[in-house]
Order: sequence, then structure tokens, then C-alpha cells
Amino acid sequence: MARVAREMVERTGINVDELVHKLVRAASAELTTYYYYTILRFNSIGLEGEGLKEIIEDARIEDRNHFEALAPRIYELGGSLPRDIRDFAADCACPDAYLPDDPGNIKDLLEVRCVHASHQQVQLSRELVNPVPNCFAPH
Repeated sequence: MARVAREMVERTGINVDELVHKLVRAASAELTTYYYYTILRFNSIGLEGEGLKEIIEDARIEDRNHFEALAPRIYELGGSLPRDIRDFAADCACPDAYLPDDPGNIKDLLEVRCVHASHQQVQLSRELVNPVPNCFAPH
């Protein structure tokens, strides 16, 4: 399966090794952001009622789902996730996210932007050879 998927992508002109590296880095960003939102969820107890916790939980689940969608694509292209979680986190497309010094500052709590930048890099790789808009592309 990996050979067939890899050959199909190579025929489009995409550098598969580069794409796999970007996918691994994006998967790391998703997993580490999921971890951050998990910590954030429990540190938000008592802040701004249940609405804030629901927003954080939605973001947390979304990041986990993104990680779970990226992992099989990496293996389908002949890549793999690092065996050591420390290596995986170290090659993340984003810097580590930490709780702000003032956990009561709602704006700072919710500010994790880097994951979206790593998605844009992967998307750009795809658009270079496939001008079909993302909303029409298979996921």
C-alpha cells in the first residue's frame, strides 16, 4: 500500500520525503497542542463559566482528530512516526505551548496559532500540483 500511495504522489511532482517530513511535524504539532489543551482544560476550571471549558474541549478534540487523521497518511506514504516521543515533540512544527503566567488572562490562554501555520505548509505542498480547492479535495 505504501509503495502505491507513494508512487501516486510522486507522479504529481511532489517531493514525497519532504511531504512526509511536513506531515510528521504537523502531527507532532497536533499532538503537543492536544496535550496543551488538556492541561488548559483542567486549569480553566472556575474561569468564565462552562462556555470557556467547552471551547477548549472542542479545540482539544479537534487537535486529537487531526493527529489521528495525519498518522495513517504518514504511514501510507512510507513514512513513520518517531519511536521516541521526545524526538517526536522535538521535531514539532511549533514551539512548545505553555500556560501563561496569568491563567486568568483568557486571551493568552486561548492563543495557540502555530498549528495552523504547519497546516498551511502541507496545504501549499498540495496546491502546487493540485489546484483543486481544499474543500473539494478528498480528506
